[in-house]
Amino acid sequence: MTETVVCPFCESEISFTAKKCSHCGEWVSRICQTCGTPIRDQWAARGYCADCGVKESTGYSVRPVPGPLQQPVYYGERKSQTISVGLALVLGGIGAHKFYLDKPGLGILYLMGSWTGIPSIIGIFEAVKYIRMDEGEFQERFLRGDL
Repeated sequence: MTETVVCPFCESEISFTAKKCSHCGEWVSRICQTCGTPIRDQWAARGYCADCGVKESTGYSVRPVPGPLQQPVYYGERKSQTISVGLALVLGGIGAHKFYLDKPGLGILYLMGSWTGIPSIIGIFEAVKYIRMDEGEFQERFLRGDL
């Protein structure tokens, strides 16, 4: 039975003797080529020896692992950009798109001013703004809570 430790980067179980995490690809253990000191955890990933103070003294490259770019993680309920555009165009005068995007204060403001027709015009401009955003920007903006 081999002993396991937790990777300090991705928190996966890895072998105690592992040099590199098999899950995230980060270095977790190296030997300094200058002084022979074992280097572990984030210092191994950075290639820095605390004993002799030499950066990249291990002889290993300290570059990110090549591969596909990571996709951003969005927390919360994802909102549909298409539904937001439709609501802003059709029911923008009563603030339906604001209620959908979890902005009830602005939705009530639009509803109170709906008799003027101004919220309808603003809804059209907001629909155009939503169309011009890419999906990532839209999700980041409305899941984080920006106006």
